[in-house]
Amino acid sequence: MVTLEQIKLLESKIARAIDFVSQVTEENARLKKRNDELGEAITKLKEEKNKVEEGIISALGRLNQFEDAIERGLSSVTGKIKAPPVQPQAETPPGTGVPAQEPPRAPLPSRPPPAAPAPVSSAYTVDEEEEEGAELEEQEAEDSGEAELDIF
Repeated sequence: MVTLEQIKLLESKIARAIDFVSQVTEENARLKKRNDELGEAITKLKEEKNKVEEGIISALGRLNQFEDAIERGLSSVTGKIKAPPVQPQAETPPGTGVPAQEPPRAPLPSRPPPAAPAPVSSAYTVDEEEEEGAELEEQEAEDSGEAELDIF
């Protein structure tokens, strides 16, 4: 026969089971909501990734254009400048182990003497002299093709 204590024990077990089911149901709802949020975040990250990839591809294209422009510029400059003749390497005669004498080298082209500095007036200040020097350096860099290029 079933006793009153067994029925009370059964009721308490059923109450705990109902509490557990409600807790698990609430947790399931929270996890579904979190799953939806993460899905949206993944979608946004994929869109951002695609934008970054497109930006990188665009930047690489611009770099290629820049390199092509540099190569065209260099090829036009090197076409104007005559390359010096290549000197043959000294060969070692067989059995001697001593290199043969080097052939005479061609004289290096002479450079024009540096321009004499302009006389400095006492009206100049140090700042004006520095500005003048900076302008001369910039002009020399432009003349020698060493000027920096701004690609962005």
